[in-house]
Amino acid sequence: MAVKRRVVRKKKKNEASEALAKVSGVEELEIAATILKELAQRKQRKGKIEKLEKKKREKPKKENDYSKNNDKITRLNELETLQKAGILTIEEFEKLKKDLLD
Repeated sequence: MAVKRRVVRKKKKNEASEALAKVSGVEELEIAATILKELAQRKQRKGKIEKLEKKKREKPKKENDYSKNNDKITRLNELETLQKAGILTIEEFEKLKKDLLD
């Protein structure tokens, strides 16, 4: 009866760790973790950018309201000066003031 022998080649230390890594998928898991981390960071940056853009869109509206109010105040002061100088009558001043405020 003949005994069959299997020839087993010993692997080097690096080859063994590479084979283990391939089997367990360590490299793929590390790459996937890195990708997920980068995606999370990108999402955070995108959220910050969207918040800044939203603030920029809101600010001009507030500034425009302020500018309109400031313009009205300036115009009222001009009308008052004209009325005090005698160029406008009290009735004309009141009419212009009412039109401006409405």
